[in-house]
This record gives sequence, structure tokens and C-alpha cells, in this order.
Amino acid sequence: MDFKLIFLCILIITFVSAFPSEGIREKRDIFDSIKSAWNDVVKTMSDAGDAVVHVFKPTEKSVIDKVADGFKSLSQ
Repeated sequence: MDFKLIFLCILIITFVSAFPSEGIREKRDIFDSIKSAWNDVVKTMSDAGDAVVHVFKPTEKSVIDKVADGFKSLSQ
């Protein structure tokens, strides 16, 4: 008799856990939204940091350097 009762309890727990309530689904959706928003904030901060680095240490030649190189090539 105890085996049937234990089996019934396990069966009920399995069915209940297989169909989550709306509250759990809403919490999961909220956590997914927060995670997505945080990833967007991190990406924005990273892009802003890269922009600041490029202001003080540009990867391309400045306009003045390009003009100077142009005059050097013309004079040669």
C-alpha cells in the first residue's frame, strides 16, 4: 500500500512540474529581459570605451598627415 501512495505522489509531482504556472513563466521572461538589457548596456559601454580610445589614439592618419604625405609625394 505504501508503494502505491509513494508512486501516486511522484506521479502528481511529475505532472505539476511539467506544467509550470504563469507566474513562473512571467518571472523567466522578466529575467530574460533583464539579462538582455544588461548585455546591451555592456555592449554600449564597450563601444563608448572604444570610441574614447579612438579619439585620443586614432588608427588612421590625421588629415594634416595625409596632406603632408601628399606634398611629399608631389615634391619627389
